[in-house]
Amino acid sequence: MVNCDDCKQDFSLTSIEQKKLDNGVERNYFICPHCQRQYTAFYTNQKVRRNQAKITALGREVQHATTLNKSNRLRKQIEELSEDNKREMDRLKREFDSEE
Repeated sequence: MVNCDDCKQDFSLTSIEQKKLDNGVERNYFICPHCQRQYTAFYTNQKVRRNQAKITALGREVQHATTLNKSNRLRKQIEELSEDNKREMDRLKREFDSEE
């Protein structure tokens, strides 16, 4: 459940909308069904989406890893890509939230 900051109504989050912005950036957001206030969930760009695809592929590789060493190495790569995405998404949020 989500509580709207404006109208104070509770609602279930049923979908995330996407809006394309400049330079391949996408804003992912949801809307209060009562008052239509928009809330940004997160931003992505090509780098973030590319990293997300790599994380998915590495996750599949982890499932089929035949040694603990290989599994650990793949998990480390996933962790590094996830940390990189967090930094990039935080940067995008600072940049694009300041423009609203």
